[in-house]
Amino acid sequence: MKRIVSLLLLLTIMPVAKPQEPENYRKLLYDSYVRGEMREWEQIISDMEKEYGNTEKKELLYELCFAYYGYIGFLLSMEEDKAAKKVLDEAMEKTKVLEESTDERPDVLALRGAMLGYRIVLSKFTSMFLGPKASKYIKTAYESGENCFNCYTEMGNMKFYTPGFLGGSKTEAVPYYEEAVDILESSRLKTDRDWIYMNTVLLLANAYKETGQKQRACELYRSMLEYEPKAVWIRKDLYAKCKEP
Repeated sequence: MKRIVSLLLLLTIMPVAKPQEPENYRKLLYDSYVRGEMREWEQIISDMEKEYGNTEKKELLYELCFAYYGYIGFLLSMEEDKAAKKVLDEAMEKTKVLEESTDERPDVLALRGAMLGYRIVLSKFTSMFLGPKASKYIKTAYESGENCFNCYTEMGNMKFYTPGFLGGSKTEAVPYYEEAVDILESSRLKTDRDWIYMNTVLLLANAYKETGQKQRACELYRSMLEYEPKAVWIRKDLYAKCKEP
């Protein structure tokens, strides 16, 4: 009996974890992005998933889906396709829920199209039937979304990564990335220090580099170091290589 009472007393005095606000998760994601510690995103995303399961907050789901988007992109860049596929499977389910709950918001449609694009990257044989579907999502978002940064970003990605014989063009991608950055320059994603702002600027810088505009790419890398001096990986890798003759 004494043990039971002691256990009950212990349970009553144990601290109960308070739910995190979405902006707290945004800060955690941003901090690890800046430090180049993207592996930390796995745990952050896991925590976000658990909290969403408990609260079903739409704002948290929105942040979670964009976190999936960033983390899958990182895994693909590291050629960790198996891990990327595992995250994508969960991301596809969550973005579908988000889409159904937001009444065809352009930014969500663009995100959904981006997830389909990831699926194509991971399973090339799906391009014949998923390609048109992803394109429709992204074009619909672009045509209906005013000041929708990721609508322009995904139009840029679609142009940049689609083979030329299928209508892709790295040169034609540049104006879309430029417009996405222009929108973000006056958004809370810049003022509140969000990883999405930095990532979008770096997409534009890469597009400049890949289309022979090295100086413009260097200027953007330098601007990111002024914006966030702690991003050592930009200084040592992207900016350093950019200055090479």
